[in-house]
Amino acid sequence: MTDTRSFTAGEARNLLRRARTATLATLNREDGIPYASLVNIATDVRGLPLILVSTLAWHTRNLLADGRASLMVAEVPEQGDALTGARVTVMGRFVRADAAGVSRRYLARHPAAELYASFGDFAFWRLEPERAHAVAGFGRIETNPADEMFPSADEMTALEAGAIAHMNEDHEEAIQLYAGGLLGATPGGWKIAGIDPDGADLRRGEAEVLRLSFDEPVYGAGALRALLARLGEQVRRK
Repeated sequence: MTDTRSFTAGEARNLLRRARTATLATLNREDGIPYASLVNIATDVRGLPLILVSTLAWHTRNLLADGRASLMVAEVPEQGDALTGARVTVMGRFVRADAAGVSRRYLARHPAAELYASFGDFAFWRLEPERAHAVAGFGRIETNPADEMFPSADEMTALEAGAIAHMNEDHEEAIQLYAGGLLGATPGGWKIAGIDPDGADLRRGEAEVLRLSFDEPVYGAGALRALLARLGEQVRRK
């Protein structure tokens, strides 16, 4: 079926993928008044939002009392009316996430968090969504059900670690081509730190992170191999 939405679920999901910070709204545990705070954000392979928060923070104490919350990411234009920029709000419930399953995904986007990710008062949380409300400018407003915005990605989840290792060990030249030829960075030293159906996270050192977005989502090993090879050839032909 052709997606006739003015702002598709895939576009909204990629907005989440590109974001590094978000506004988190929780319910104050004392009086129920919504409390908004700033958090760093990553996504799991499927696209569900991940946060790493301390029990010292108000928002964490709120989530421990009531997991209902919403999280908004936005791409605000540098000039003009900020409300013309795209944004998406995901609504649902936050649940504690097993660090072994999500820490690599989170640290691929926020390498500096390695300094405190293992502290006893910090924990990873995943937003289990119910729906998402996306706005991409005047007249482009859509509410997407969770299963439409976050389709199953079981095969990609299973193969991600192996694909990362393979690319970093056997295709180092291609990774530098992606960074320099597709993302405009200075080549050299880049590694792939995460792969999902919508793209790959590239990292150099402890501070530099790039997002390589795919033109269309891929959900299997064969499709991923073909796409990465095609991207490499695309750069070489320039």
